[in-house]
Amino acid sequence: MSSSHVKKVNMLIVLQPHLEQAIEFYEALGLKKQFELEKRWAEFLVGDIKLGLCITPNPPVEKRTGIVLEVEDLTKMYNELADEIEFVQEPKAAAHGAMATIKDPGGNLIDLYQPTPEILKKALKEEQEQ
Repeated sequence: MSSSHVKKVNMLIVLQPHLEQAIEFYEALGLKKQFELEKRWAEFLVGDIKLGLCITPNPPVEKRTGIVLEVEDLTKMYNELADEIEFVQEPKAAAHGAMATIKDPGGNLIDLYQPTPEILKKALKEEQEQ
């Protein structure tokens, strides 16, 4: 493999069938909610790592905590490593940045993320205006 594409652990994601109960649980632990997209997502900050609570319609059959690695240039990384790493999901745009999913040799899914803060700010503003 070539040079390091990963900048840092950006976020850990915990799937939640009952988002409001999960928010109360993490607030009871002393974590302060950074923001919430009603009935879809809540985000806390633990040190410099984000903890995301993501609504899921059903409890996961297998418990899965998501790991999100922030990368400098997702397209470049994909182009350089697509033959060496199994990409479960190719890079695609989202409101908060570009995302892709890879699978490690043990079958663990890891999300790769290139943030676009200006797009996220716009999405949050639109959410608040609704």
